[in-house]
Amino acid sequence: MELSQSTGEAMNLISVVDTLEQAAIAKASGVKEVLLGNMLYSRFGKISPKRYSQFIEEVKNLGLRVVFDWDILMTETDFDLKTSELEKFDWSLVDSVRVQDPGALKWIKDHYPTLPIQYVVEDGNHNLIGLKTWKNYAGENLERLVLSIELPKAKLEEYIRELKVPIEILVAGRIVLFYTPRNLVSPYLLDHDDEGTKSLSQIIEIEGSSEETPHKGFPITENLHGTFMFNTKDQFLCDQVADLKEMGLSFARIDIRHFADVTLLPKLCSQLQDPSAEKSEALKEAYPGSIIRGFYHVNKSDVLFKKLKNQRTQRKDESYLGDVLDVKKKKHLAIIVKSRELTLKVGMNLTYKTPDGKEKTQNIEEIFNSSGKVVDEVLPGEIGFVSHVGGISVKTMVYCQ
Repeated sequence: MELSQSTGEAMNLISVVDTLEQAAIAKASGVKEVLLGNMLYSRFGKISPKRYSQFIEEVKNLGLRVVFDWDILMTETDFDLKTSELEKFDWSLVDSVRVQDPGALKWIKDHYPTLPIQYVVEDGNHNLIGLKTWKNYAGENLERLVLSIELPKAKLEEYIRELKVPIEILVAGRIVLFYTPRNLVSPYLLDHDDEGTKSLSQIIEIEGSSEETPHKGFPITENLHGTFMFNTKDQFLCDQVADLKEMGLSFARIDIRHFADVTLLPKLCSQLQDPSAEKSEALKEAYPGSIIRGFYHVNKSDVLFKKLKNQRTQRKDESYLGDVLDVKKKKHLAIIVKSRELTLKVGMNLTYKTPDGKEKTQNIEEIFNSSGKVVDEVLPGEIGFVSHVGGISVKTMVYCQ
């Protein structure tokens, strides 16, 4: 499905519902499409597989468009089990299917070529070439692309213009920071870690903290599909409605299933449909948790890359000779000569700069090669052995004085 985006049009609202009461509230709030999460196929779905088909019919009777939420990632074994069950499902009940796993995308294309697909490319698909590749692969089945909230405003606007398919992003809801299919919580809370004994409905929710930083309060959820950790603050773009409409965003998703407040969804929908500064500020005050705009204005996550390296181990001047490769206490230091211009020679004065910031000096009186023979010089790319100096560790940088 391809279209030309026109700016300034009203955005369609999407929400997640687990109960008929939530569906009725969504309908009354102006939501026209809902995601229904079967707990076997949806990362955070709570609807029982036995009740799922009946629940779909009940929701559709309210006049809502229904999307089958199949957003889990699967191993090959799990995929085979899931698809064997889905072959029995009546796909005529739903209006569309949402998938994230490429295997699920292919399976739907192969088995139900007329079923509209909403493809989730939130994780790891941040470049236009990759997104266009997925769009072309999905073909005529593609109803919508769900883009990452890590895309800043300028990129989002460019991608909406270039992709020429309906685009959706999360405008209010939790931000997933980490996921693993492993059960990281239950082994510490229960008497076993046997996944076979875990019930479908078992959901464990706790808060986590960092051992390396003062940050704490990270919501952590463990369910049938693994363990998820979320940001302490929710994504919130309900104060950016004018910009989102202007760039031509087609769908705005609200996912506030982690809050029990039934009055929150109508407030969010009201702001998204008829925005005002007053309602926006009141909504921020009323929102049950902390909020951020994430990467919407600018994504500066790469500025931290240089800080990930120990600056004490980075080469800083032309007197750099090489690194300490091995340390044998009271015996030797093994030095590899990495400089292309300098060599290690008898009589040199060396300065050692350790990874923890210490400095040591040494006058080289004798050098051995790897065969144990005494040499006067060690050339670039070769290793020389000198007498041991206390306090020196592997990866210590060596400089000529």
